[in-house]
Amino acid sequence: MTQIQNFCQTLLRGCFRSPVMLVGGICMSFALNPRLALVICIVVPILALAIAVTIRIASPRYTVMQNKLDSLNNEINETITNERVIKSFVREEHEKQKFAKVNDALMDKSISALKMMILMQPISALAINITTLAVVWIAGRSIMIGGMQIGTLTAFITYLSQILTALNFVANIILQGTRAAASDRRITEVLNAKVDLNDDRAACRDRTIERGEIEFCDVSFRYFKHNTEPVLDHVRLHLPAGAFVGIVGSTGSGKTTLISLIPRLYDADGGQVRIDGVDVRDYSLHHLREQVSVVLQKNTLFSGTIAENLRWGNENASDQELAWACKVAHAEEFIRTFPDGYETELEQGGTNLSGGQRQRLCIARALLKRPKILILDDSTSAVDTATDAGIRKAFREELQGMTKLIIAQRINSVMDADRIVVMDGGKIVDVGRHQELMARCVPYQEIYYSQKEEAQDE
Repeated sequence: MTQIQNFCQTLLRGCFRSPVMLVGGICMSFALNPRLALVICIVVPILALAIAVTIRIASPRYTVMQNKLDSLNNEINETITNERVIKSFVREEHEKQKFAKVNDALMDKSISALKMMILMQPISALAINITTLAVVWIAGRSIMIGGMQIGTLTAFITYLSQILTALNFVANIILQGTRAAASDRRITEVLNAKVDLNDDRAACRDRTIERGEIEFCDVSFRYFKHNTEPVLDHVRLHLPAGAFVGIVGSTGSGKTTLISLIPRLYDADGGQVRIDGVDVRDYSLHHLREQVSVVLQKNTLFSGTIAENLRWGNENASDQELAWACKVAHAEEFIRTFPDGYETELEQGGTNLSGGQRQRLCIARALLKRPKILILDDSTSAVDTATDAGIRKAFREELQGMTKLIIAQRINSVMDADRIVVMDGGKIVDVGRHQELMARCVPYQEIYYSQKEEAQDE
């Protein structure tokens, strides 16, 4: 964007002046002395050819240079984002070496590209000097025999200098345009990228979710489409509207993937995900996601006040609604301890809050949407068991008409659910209440007893 901006600024300064100077200078040169002006007709095409060759060589080099600049920006961004991890593993020197390697690659490609631009100055200077000498040599003889006045020669050299200066400026604009064109291709790749998740096939664009009944009909999914083993393998599951559903299973069993298909963070490769009997792909993305609130594993907050972050869920939410959502999410208790309350400023990412506080604010933000479906992906892992139990109790009392799906690593978090979905290897192993699963589901028993033993050891 900066390269295109610089090119546009240079173009605006020279797009009127340089062409007028070039054409005007040529016209005045022919008016003064057509014979001398023929020298310009010889030099200008040669200079234009040199410029064209320079641009042809420089263009691909600028494209490579922009790619290396992207790599440098990505490296810096990754380092800054993960600075705590880098420090905790004492990898500062390793990251410095990585940066130096990427930076050196950018420097090499930049020098290679800029060499062509540097060549333009001596080429232009040589053309101006040779042309001036040719004009003086030809005109000198005419002056000696009285065929031309010295003033005419001086004026002609002035116009000649004006022509070549304008041509040189145009050449610089073209060279800068070459670099801007390389940047434009990079931007166009992003703007023209095909969005897979869209409303092209939505048959019910104006329909909204009314109840929140969810059904997975023979659903299969792969992240890498050529993999032989699917992440979800022919999943069939029915969840009634307003139910409190817990989802448990070992790491990699497909829990997060399953719930990600509901708001269309991904689309199923096979089968259908239906809400209220309608395929989620038939809803518009706006109406679908307005009625499905998701609190993912990574808790994202933005710089600004607590109130501003909460109003991402509902920009028109009143102070009473903020208090209600925070009360249900058990966030009000720690917000009251801050001197500025809801006007407390958060740093980027909410780094001046604990993990549990960030989780509870994200839950409160999701509740402000008043969705028909609420999905929590292990979103209470950083809170203590008492707070976790308090949040579940508030859910039952305050969110009775809302379908609630909770992915949990701790079985204690879903023991009182209306139904618990047990997943393993991308499949639904069993569905039932806690007592039913303890009686018949071996994977569920293994998770329960392993957690019980860990708690006793502690």
